[in-house]
Amino acid sequence: MATLKDIAKEAGVSSALVSCYLNGSKTMRMSEETRKRIGETIQRLNYRPDRLARSLRTGKSRSIGMLGGNVSNPYMGHLADEALDEARKHDYTLIFALARTERNEIAEAVDFLLRNRVDAIYSATLSVAECALLKDRNLPVVLPAYSAPGMLSVQADVTEAFCDAFGFLRSRGHETAFSYLDKPLPWNGCVAKAVETTGFRLVHQIYEDSVQPCFDYIAEQRPGAILLNGQSLYPLLDMIRGMEDYKPDLVIGVDEFHCFLESPLIVGGVRTSTAEKARRGIQELIRRIEDPGAPNEGVISLAPGKFIDFTSGNIPVMSYT
Repeated sequence: MATLKDIAKEAGVSSALVSCYLNGSKTMRMSEETRKRIGETIQRLNYRPDRLARSLRTGKSRSIGMLGGNVSNPYMGHLADEALDEARKHDYTLIFALARTERNEIAEAVDFLLRNRVDAIYSATLSVAECALLKDRNLPVVLPAYSAPGMLSVQADVTEAFCDAFGFLRSRGHETAFSYLDKPLPWNGCVAKAVETTGFRLVHQIYEDSVQPCFDYIAEQRPGAILLNGQSLYPLLDMIRGMEDYKPDLVIGVDEFHCFLESPLIVGGVRTSTAEKARRGIQELIRRIEDPGAPNEGVISLAPGKFIDFTSGNIPVMSYT
């Protein structure tokens, strides 16, 4: 098995320079030609650094924790797959901790990641209210879609997409619609801007702990069109199936998955990119692990969301590279 000294000798450089290359250190300058030669030598000799030794030397584990929820949810699986691929590209290990919505489970999952000494956390389950679990840990944390003090967030502006959605609903004869979103989601602000811009009549409910009051409204008022985040799609469809002679038009928040095939009631979607959320989030975490001076708070803007007409039969594929 090749050693660091073997790499240095073969590449014609010092062991210290090879070590700087492996650790991503900027303490020693090297030309692009030297960097390329070291990289090619490592690949040719199939060198694998000792992670434990490197961790003891640098104080970094080169691992990122990922808090995930229901693995049967296609969105969660896709997010994890993209995050794992991006972490591997940068020679980082992704450590998964699964938890449902119960606070004690999330606390246990966070503790598991901290005990494994991860350098940063990508959280797909941590709500704003639960961010206190990581307060004062001095770890970079990314939340997809949500914002919280002391943490990073990857978000896509969907204001224009909602404007287009309202125009689409008007074209289908709807002068009003009902929408509901969870309280911390920045999409609430986008909806408000879109209503102001278009003048569309929208009954918008914001829920916090339970979506049930929104379902109660739907059961009582039977709105002709509903806009919702795709997270609550399945329970809504179950409820509608039990309501006689009720077939509303649904516009849902979606990612790349063609979940509109789940029901002919789904006529449109506000689409953002799961791949971009995952990959940009991992990139931003790695940047902060390797540059501790970078801010650990703020919003990273992604490509704006788009409205997709599912009735047209022409569904564009979103990609992120």
